[in-house]
Formats: sequence, structure tokens, C-alpha cells
Amino acid sequence: MKLLEYYLHLFTAFSRCITFQKVQLTRKEISNELQCSERTVTNVLNRMEDKKWIERNKGEGRGNSTTVIFLKTMEEMLDYFDSDSPKQEDIIRLVSLLETNGLYHEREQVYSSLLTKLFGLKTHTIPMENEEQQDYEHLKIPYFRSFNSLDPSAVERQSERHMVEQIFNTLVTYDKGNAKILPSLAHYWEQANDGKEWTFYLRKGIYFHDNKMLTSKDVKFSFERLCHTPSKWIIRHLKNINCVGRHAIRFEFSEPMYGWVMLLSSPKCSIVPENYGGKSKEEFAALPIGTGPYLVKKQDKNLLNLRAHSLYFNGRAFIDEISIFILPTIEKYFRAKNVLQEPLFYIPFSIRDDGDSKYNYLQRNHLSVKYLMWNMNKENIKSNISLRNRITSILSKEQMVKELGYPRFQKANSFTGQEYYDETRSLDDQGYLELDEPLILMTYELTPNVDDSKWIQSELAKYHIELDIIQVPYSSFIEKSKQADLVLSEFVSENSLEVSLNNLFLSERSVFSNLCNLEEVYITVDESKRVKHEEERINLLKQLEKDLINQDIIVPLYSTYQKASFHKDLMGISLSTVGLVPFEKLFFRKNKNMKGK
Repeated sequence: MKLLEYYLHLFTAFSRCITFQKVQLTRKEISNELQCSERTVTNVLNRMEDKKWIERNKGEGRGNSTTVIFLKTMEEMLDYFDSDSPKQEDIIRLVSLLETNGLYHEREQVYSSLLTKLFGLKTHTIPMENEEQQDYEHLKIPYFRSFNSLDPSAVERQSERHMVEQIFNTLVTYDKGNAKILPSLAHYWEQANDGKEWTFYLRKGIYFHDNKMLTSKDVKFSFERLCHTPSKWIIRHLKNINCVGRHAIRFEFSEPMYGWVMLLSSPKCSIVPENYGGKSKEEFAALPIGTGPYLVKKQDKNLLNLRAHSLYFNGRAFIDEISIFILPTIEKYFRAKNVLQEPLFYIPFSIRDDGDSKYNYLQRNHLSVKYLMWNMNKENIKSNISLRNRITSILSKEQMVKELGYPRFQKANSFTGQEYYDETRSLDDQGYLELDEPLILMTYELTPNVDDSKWIQSELAKYHIELDIIQVPYSSFIEKSKQADLVLSEFVSENSLEVSLNNLFLSERSVFSNLCNLEEVYITVDESKRVKHEEERINLLKQLEKDLINQDIIVPLYSTYQKASFHKDLMGISLSTVGLVPFEKLFFRKNKNMKGK
């Protein structure tokens, strides 16, 4: 532990962050608090006194009290901490220290001071090779959820999909607002042979983060590797991939695939370098290489560090470096009303407007849908229609949203916004078949999931239905969900509804495909891909969704929302489909009040 941390530890524990008051302490008390020897205590106090952080009047003899006066305020010490260029492990340890001491509950502004100093924009001048000196901008963002994987083929959650889109590119993108497929790595494409053949023409001069140029071989490798991933559903019915030049590639299918170009807009179809750029699959997952606006410099469970890709084909990102600090308990700290010093520039999960004129607030609704999924692989669940129907009838979605609040936006009766059935069912008319044992509900470890599960458990208990709750890490959630009777999960939509529904029904990382192995699902999805028009394809998938909901196999609960706050000097703000800001569009408006560090 560093000397500054020792000071803060003693300052919060014994002086409650009040300076210039006399505190009577023995070396043994300090030793117990810092969990170190009394000899170390003497050294620590001597060093603090040399730095003029404390004044003390030493007690004579072993065990006698020493009078200590703390001279430095919390804010002054945080200034010192920030000027020392703390590493991510220092930040995490400091936040943990303050939280352990319970200081947040007494002085919210202390946390505000801590966070505003550690996060937001940091600017400094650095020499650039063959260029004059320029301002280097480093945006530090606090976040509360670690990234399970940044391999595009494996991403499912909102945060991971967003980061993949900052690091990688797809052949095409989908403009949801205008319902149009747009060029990306491919500038032109065409289909032939009644939808069984698709040819894409690649832009020239596109570079990966390791400075190697993109060719059709990279595209071929990217799709061939999918057959060994949870996303192999994407290349279903694909027969051949042929490089017809360095910058042209052709896909051949065994049956019509009119929806193929739409599927290519999914982040799962991101292009990776051939043979992972010389890395093993595991090394690539840790430090992925893409063509996107930002490259990964470092990734671990506590930090994701991104640098601007100077050769990005769509124009270099404006902010030079972005660091996302993973602090699992960080979310509650942003409820402080008073930000006393330089404000944070971007808070990705602010849940209320505190009336600060320096901030703008942006909200994105219907980000995802939380839902219950029955394990149809269990015969006692599959055949017990009355049980499934009764559980659905008991749960009042509107009441759930009202009682539990953020991030719950409003009740959901489907994933697509359709109203497929009337929820007002009479519980007295159900031919309910009781199970011999309590139902097992499984979900992954996340605060809203925990709250949802407990609420469901409480509601079912009113009707004498026992429910046992199991929470598991997200990394093992899909595999372990096969043991449950009922699973609480989340439907995360992409820009394209068609792609979102395909992923739900077919992905091996989807709860649905693991718990509902129904042949009619595959038949319907395959049928939709053979249809030329997008609207007709989506209608087929909606009909499948309707059938599953009406059979109470899937029970949509509510849609979510996310609200971001950002300083008015942070420009280029918009919230993506997953509720986060595309980093490459951000830039800072300069004004006389902004201070570089």
C-alpha cells in the first residue's frame, strides 16, 4: 500500500475526513487498522510528518497515545493522487478503500471529487514523430461490467458488441433509420443464381491495426473460422468461399440466401486478419486485431485501453486514447448531486438529471428485452403447458417495472414490439399441474437480474409456488442453464431486427437455442432466408416468435433503457443501438475554461 493510501485510510477511519482536529491514537490502534507491524507504523508516521501531511505529539513509552493532526483534506490528497499518474490497479484499490470505510454514505462529494479527478478528459502535449507537438487527448471512462470476450464471433451482450464495433469492421453496415444496407469494407456487391451466389468488392488500401493490408484472404479466413464458433449459424448452407482477386470474394450457397447481405451487418461477421495475424486464437481474444477506428493496447479484467488507429480508412478518430476502467460497484457513485470540481465528460449510465447546466442528457429506450425461457429439453416442463401458462398469468409486468424501476422501461409482450396476446388471464381457470419439487430459476450475476429473480420468487410465493434461484458467472451461464427449469436472460437487438431474431433462434450462445431444440424453428428460419423481400422474411420470423410466446415457451418481461450524461463540451454524442457512444465520432469543443493536465 502506498503512503497516500495509508494517509487516506487513517484519515477516514479516525478523523472522519475532518482536518485540523486532534486525534488520540496508539501505535497498536494504527497497526490494527493498517494491518502492519508497529515498526511499520512508526516509519509511516515519520514519512507523513516529513511531507507535512500530519502534525503529531508523540506519546512517551510503549502503548501511550500519540496526538495526530491531519493537515491535508481529502480533495488535496486526491489532487496529489491524480498528479502521480495512477495505474488502474491504484484506482481500483483506492475506490475499494473508500468504500470499505463507508465514507460514501457520509460525504457524497468525496466520491464526486475522486471520480471527477480520475475520469474524464486528460490532455497533455507529447512529441509526435516527424510532426510538431500536438495536444494528446485521453478520455477515461468508468464502467461497471467487465468484458467477457472481444472475439466478434462470441459477443452477445451490449457492452461487448459495442466494443467490437470500435475495434472491427464488417463488409456492410445497416442504417436502421433509413432501412438501408450501406458499404463498409466492401464498396459494392451483387447476387446471382437466384440468391445462391454473392460477390463482394473490397475497398483498397485498408489496414489492420498491425499495419498489414486487408485482402480477400482475410475475409475468407474470417468466415471459414465461424464453423468452429458459436456463430456457425451465419454460414449455414454455405458451400464455397472463393477469392476472385485480392479485393473480390464470392460466397456460394446450396440454397437461396436472399438475407445473406443483411446477416453480414452483424458484429459477429467482423473481419479478422488471416490466421489471426500470427496469433493463437487465445492470444487474439486477449489482444484482438481489427481494422476499426480504435486498436487494443491493453485488456484485462480491470481495464480496456484503446488507441486511435491512425490508418483508419473512414478517417482517424478525434480522441487519441480511451481507457475504460472496470469498477463493478461504480454505478452508485454517480448519484451524488454535487460535483465540486472539473466535471466528468461522459458517464455512460447516468440514471437521472441532476439539473447541472454543464451537462446534457441523452436517453435510449427499448435497448433490450428481459425475458424468461422455459427449458423445453425437460419433458416435465415441455408437457406441462398449464404450469407455463399459470406462471405467465401470475407475473404482472407493469407492476414489475413500477416496483423495480431503472433500467426497466416498460412491459414487453414480445421482442419486436408486437402485441400477440391478451395478458389478462383468469388464474382460477388454469388446469395447473403442480411439480413435486421447487422450480429452479437460473440467471447470470448482474444486479438487475438478481432483483428480477427475487421479485419473481416473491410473486410466485403468493400462489404457493416455490422457486429456487441460482446465479452463475456469465462465462458459464449458457452451459449451466441446461440444468434449470426456467432461465432469466436478455434479448439484445442489433440494428437489423432480422439479424437479431436469427441470432436469438440459432446462435449457440443464445439461451433459446440451448433450451428449445424444436425442428419447426429451423424450418421457419431457413424458409425466411429463401424469401427475396426483407419485410416478408421478418414477418415469417415474427410468426415464429408469436407461436413461441403464445405457447408460453418464451415470456418477455420488460424492455430496458439507458441514459447517458455528458459535458456540453463533448461533441459528436449519439447513443448506438446498445446505448453507448460510438467513440470515433467524439471530439471536444475548446473553451477558455477547459484545463489540460
